[in-house]
Amino acid sequence: MGVRAARIIDLRSDVARRAVGIDRADAPAPWQETVARGGTPSSWGVRDRIINFGADGLVDPSRKRPGVWHLVLFRWNRPDAPTARLIEE
Repeated sequence: MGVRAARIIDLRSDVARRAVGIDRADAPAPWQETVARGGTPSSWGVRDRIINFGADGLVDPSRKRPGVWHLVLFRWNRPDAPTARLIEE
């Protein structure tokens, strides 16, 4: 997969989290139980803050595997959005 994006918040970075007002504990917070109880998980608020900041996505550290991360895009392959395409081997 090839991705071209410029407005990505890297949640692995203390500086990036502070810039958008995100507490370190909010992003990796468990969400399934909160939703099952009818609540809104703090991690969903993280997404909202990042979108309001004008970003198109985030780099999210794995909750279960230290050192592993993934890219989350809120929108893609539309005008003024990141592009993603499959790169064949």
